[in-house]
Amino acid sequence: MKRTTRIYVNVQATVVLCATVACTHSNEPARIDDDRHISFEVETNSFSQTSRAEGITTTENIPEFKIWAYDTALFAFVMQGVTAVRTGINSWSYSPAADWTGNPINFTAVSPASVDININPWWVDMIRYQNKGDQDLVVCRRTNVVQTSGRLKLHFYHALAMVDVVVRPNLPDGKVVLKSVTMVNVNDVGEFHYPPEGFNAATTAAEVSECWNIYPQSLRIPVFFSENGTALPNASAFAADNQGYDFFIPSYLTEFNFDAYFNTTYLEIDYRLENDHGATIWPNASTDYRLVSDNNPGYGQLRLGLSTGLEEHRWLAGKRYRYNVAINGPAEVPPGAASDNAPSAATSLTLDIADSFTDISHPSDPNHPL
Repeated sequence: MKRTTRIYVNVQATVVLCATVACTHSNEPARIDDDRHISFEVETNSFSQTSRAEGITTTENIPEFKIWAYDTALFAFVMQGVTAVRTGINSWSYSPAADWTGNPINFTAVSPASVDININPWWVDMIRYQNKGDQDLVVCRRTNVVQTSGRLKLHFYHALAMVDVVVRPNLPDGKVVLKSVTMVNVNDVGEFHYPPEGFNAATTAAEVSECWNIYPQSLRIPVFFSENGTALPNASAFAADNQGYDFFIPSYLTEFNFDAYFNTTYLEIDYRLENDHGATIWPNASTDYRLVSDNNPGYGQLRLGLSTGLEEHRWLAGKRYRYNVAINGPAEVPPGAASDNAPSAATSLTLDIADSFTDISHPSDPNHPL
């Protein structure tokens, strides 16, 4: 696996972004004439620079960010909520230009620039965040910086996890009609506390994840919904993501238990099985009531633990998780009905984990067997 994904941004007083994987002498940002002005530069790295999907932020597509600079000796702001805006492929601008003071300065930044930071030099800088699921969030903090040259490196990190669900039916006869896919008992509100010591090039995904203080909350977040049900192509991978909810706050996930699922974190999939003539063959009159959907009459329900295959049972910031669900028949009550996430032979769940949002090399995407 690759190391934790980092986003590096370069800003100059006309702020210049080097968005290539390796900068060369010809495209390095030119130094500004007056080194009194604070300017920023990129540090190249081996992580993927390719924007694969809308909403994912990389050095190639970051549109703008907001930055604060606080002089720790003067107890005063040098920059306060200043927005640096992309003005071209490799150029940025912000105004007015800020000057170095000769004292240690703390820099705190966020993208998108519409997100505000509650700056509190006497306690903690934080973002009170309501996650909508459709937008990446990247954060940066460098502390006790004293001018050594005209440019300062900013290391931006993903603050959210990315989660996908892929469903693949494999029926000898008939078809799967998918109604909904829902993440159950997850959270979408929390506070991101910037660490007082800041981030650096060695910061890990776990360290960024620990910056979150999540409000107690249990939500049902739909990632897929079909008004009349969607017939899935047999033996093909289907990305169940039509609700535009891709990003999640990093959090610990409660182990799933079939008999006590109300207090656990799980994936809920409502579907039905039809024969070749379009008649429903499952659920039917003999289906266990625990496998019948309450919200979608006429559909059965499969529940699978989201913590399956996760180290420490949690999502980490900057990592991408792909849940691959194989449906080979009706859902069944697992043997014992109290074992942790023991799906029937007719269904199975595997999990792919990538260290980059832009990594498309998941073994199960799109045609690898589950």
